[in-house]
Amino acid sequence: MNIDLLFFESSFEKKEDYIKDQEVFQEYINTHSFEGNSNELLFMPPSMSSNNNKTLLIGCEDISQNNKELLELGYSIGNKLKENCELNILNFKGETEPIILGILLSKYNFDKYQSDGKDVVEISFNDSFEVEASINKRDSIFWVRDLINTPAFDRSPEYFIKQVELLTSNKDINVEIHNKEWLEKNNFGGVLGVAQGSVREPYFLTGQYNPDAKIQIALIGKGVLFDSGGLSLKSPSGMETMKTDMSGAATAWGAINLVAQNKIDVGLTVYTPLVENMPSGSAIRPGDVLTTRNGKTIEVLNTDAEGRLIMADALAYAAEKKPNIICDIATLTGAAVAALGLDVGALFSNDVELESLFMKASEKSLESYHPLPLYSDYKKLIESDIADMKNTGGRYGGAITAALILEEFIDENKWIHLDIAGPARSDNRKGATGFGVLSLYEFYKNISTDLPEN
Repeated sequence: MNIDLLFFESSFEKKEDYIKDQEVFQEYINTHSFEGNSNELLFMPPSMSSNNNKTLLIGCEDISQNNKELLELGYSIGNKLKENCELNILNFKGETEPIILGILLSKYNFDKYQSDGKDVVEISFNDSFEVEASINKRDSIFWVRDLINTPAFDRSPEYFIKQVELLTSNKDINVEIHNKEWLEKNNFGGVLGVAQGSVREPYFLTGQYNPDAKIQIALIGKGVLFDSGGLSLKSPSGMETMKTDMSGAATAWGAINLVAQNKIDVGLTVYTPLVENMPSGSAIRPGDVLTTRNGKTIEVLNTDAEGRLIMADALAYAAEKKPNIICDIATLTGAAVAALGLDVGALFSNDVELESLFMKASEKSLESYHPLPLYSDYKKLIESDIADMKNTGGRYGGAITAALILEEFIDENKWIHLDIAGPARSDNRKGATGFGVLSLYEFYKNISTDLPEN
């Protein structure tokens, strides 16, 4: 079915190009109290259209040209489309890409575990519109959401690896799988420590794209496939969302998929430690000390502050390769949610220019971040009496102290840390959003020309 998306305002001068009978049309919109105000939506029957297509009237009186609001408008339009259709956008003078992306993203549905699944609505667009880039973004985000939404019982480390192999099978990405024996041989004490309470063995998964590029970037994603809190056990309600604690790892693979798909001229290597944090007789205990990849020791006072332990190993390993930039992304702290709410990611960086470049990329991606400080005076909060540091700095400034711990493992490299504990989960706090994929992609897409000099 062909459906026209007709952007309509009261001063619309070319009604006759799209409407057969102006009197009938006016009576129709009056009956439905449609005035053409911003974001009003009303279907018009094919008999009223000059080309006999079903038409969705979209109010655009004083419509904002803010891309984020256009994306939300696209979501609203998509939610009105209940059947397979080819869309044509008429009389819209702004940027159509955010609207198209919003329409495509609105069709996400995770019904794998429902006995009566919903029919998938297939949306296409008139050939005059360039939609391939938006379709690629949608596909990467949907892959990330599907992986995050899969229940932890079914999503073993092996399952995660299999999904990555399927994602990258036709891309120029070299995937390497490292098992527990490799982790032991290479002194990944943080990863091994967190994983030792689970019957599922840990893995360390890497993917490399474009290793000969001038600019080389490392991207680390937190892969705690389920976080019970370990012996510092979470409450039952606190565990309800913890299948999503591997959002950073999934996001990292979604980002490299987009970079490779679009042949972006940067080198990108993804590092994702994959573990479960479970309580058992073999689990690490509060007060234990772990020795990480770079030899630094961490006193574990709270086994529920586990993400920074596995990230420490991965960051140290990536730092040894001396990339131009190290990025990491993780659902790391509830403190970031307390500071910035559910919709805004926390950004930390040791380089002002790099931070500015990322914020510009995030504006293009339509994802929201806010910089937080690497306040060095708080390092005293993570000092340990028996080790190089402890894994928690206490109640206050938790997002900052967690970032300061990670900073201990990046050597002298330029670094960006993204804490997405809030926006990685949807409004009901249980589903995945795919937040972070687009901002990382836009950042990498621009970095080859804008990277500050070393």
